[in-house]
Amino acid sequence: MRPATQKVLQNFGIIVGIVFGGLGMLIGIAASPVVGGILSLFIIIIFGSFFGTQYFRKRRRTELLETGIQANGKIIEMWDSGITINNQPQIGMKIEVYPLIGQPFTSEVNLVISRLQTSYYQPGVTCIVRYDPNNTKTVAIESLGGEADNNVNSFDYNRNFQNQNTSTAFGNPYFPGMNEQQIEQWLVKMDTEGKWIAKTGIECKAIIKKNEFTNVYVQEVNTVNLFELEVLIEGMHSYTAKCFGVISPTSASKFNVGNQVWVKYDRNDKSKVAISHS
Repeated sequence: MRPATQKVLQNFGIIVGIVFGGLGMLIGIAASPVVGGILSLFIIIIFGSFFGTQYFRKRRRTELLETGIQANGKIIEMWDSGITINNQPQIGMKIEVYPLIGQPFTSEVNLVISRLQTSYYQPGVTCIVRYDPNNTKTVAIESLGGEADNNVNSFDYNRNFQNQNTSTAFGNPYFPGMNEQQIEQWLVKMDTEGKWIAKTGIECKAIIKKNEFTNVYVQEVNTVNLFELEVLIEGMHSYTAKCFGVISPTSASKFNVGNQVWVKYDRNDKSKVAISHS
């Protein structure tokens, strides 16, 4: 049966089940209000819990695939959950994730797959996943096999990082105690977090209060600057936040002190902001 036809029949079956289930509960309550009410409540809790869990799990997976950070992963454990949905098994997996920044971590995934795909999801199989750095309990599998494109980013660190001031190697007040390699790693982390905020954050206006050059360059001519911003969230008191940004020579004048820019802030931690555009 084609997937489109299968989905139509599945939705039709759900609707019919809800209608007749509702009628049955109404009849039961009319015949015996106490017993019928208790049984109806029990049925609602059981089926609501099952379908609700499936709905929110599917919604979470969609959100991760759209906004999550990409990383390499490996299936280290797989099991049959014992649940079948539309004649398709739901399996559980434990996945070891290797983020670009930070230590590897383990997440669990529940996924409904075709019976013909069960051999694909086995321990040892590599995969590309998407994850939320604020909640790594679960991830979404983007694809099996291959590797995440973690070396492609706006800075191209492997070839173009250039420290044009030897005083930044040690003792830079903006990167205390870091050598060039550590600064490079920190910039990768900054870029990853900035991209995450840019994808998931809330946009608002901000005023530049300070703009300080850190004596670090990226791609030879772009400067890494530290900004102090007055963040203006509509309907709330303004507050001060700091963030780093990479500025090209052609756009430097747009980021002068006193200028207004657009930023995005992390909805879970408003102190984390990223400049969106001028």
